[in-house]
Amino acid sequence: MGFYSFLILSFGILILIFLYLKTKNKTIKNNLLFLLLLIGYLTLFFLFHHQIEKTCEILINDNPNEILNIIRSWGLAAPVISVLLMVLQAVIAPLPAYLITAANGIIFGFLWGIVISLIGAMLGALVSFSITRWFYNNYAKNKLKESKTQAYIEKISSKHGFKVILIARLIPLISFDLISYAAGASSIKISHFLLATFIGMLPATILYTAIANKVAAIEQYSSQFVIYSTLLAFILIIAWLIKNSLSKNAD
Repeated sequence: MGFYSFLILSFGILILIFLYLKTKNKTIKNNLLFLLLLIGYLTLFFLFHHQIEKTCEILINDNPNEILNIIRSWGLAAPVISVLLMVLQAVIAPLPAYLITAANGIIFGFLWGIVISLIGAMLGALVSFSITRWFYNNYAKNKLKESKTQAYIEKISSKHGFKVILIARLIPLISFDLISYAAGASSIKISHFLLATFIGMLPATILYTAIANKVAAIEQYSSQFVIYSTLLAFILIIAWLIKNSLSKNAD
């Protein structure tokens, strides 16, 4: 077993244990369910741990064509693997999400590429957000409650959290994962976070998928991605600022 496989195995077991510990009623039924989930997870892991190790190495090496090939190689399970890769990159892997979005556009076509990318990105954002929110509420919140900086962050996030997340999501140069983790340590409602994430990433996801769906090879995608996504972000931000300015003047 390789290092990355061991890391994912440990991470999965820790999540299952965490969910079990959060269960209030430790009934025989719940204990049995936890045991079945653990056995199922371990069975699937050891059946596919070689593929998992290879996939992680490809993610770390950041090879676009290899990412494309690894998703295709799973056949009918390719959509599920793509979603899992999106979640994985959002939590632990230093892989730009747009490469997976590009692969989805090439493999699944325009419409389904968008749908699969959105599902994967939303789940990844939710996992990252939930990890930080749980840690913050259980360990850090009480220690930071007297901090003026923390009080200011709480005030801003409660009043303008949706706008902050939305604008941040519209800027492709800001780390998607960093936004999710930072939001988890604020007081923004999870529903507002998810809605801002969905709206903010939708234009770029459509654009990335459309570009990828039209190019012959994924290497051609990178330069077009940078140009068009940056232009899109600036246009959307300017439009947002103009709208806000007009609204304030109207008031």
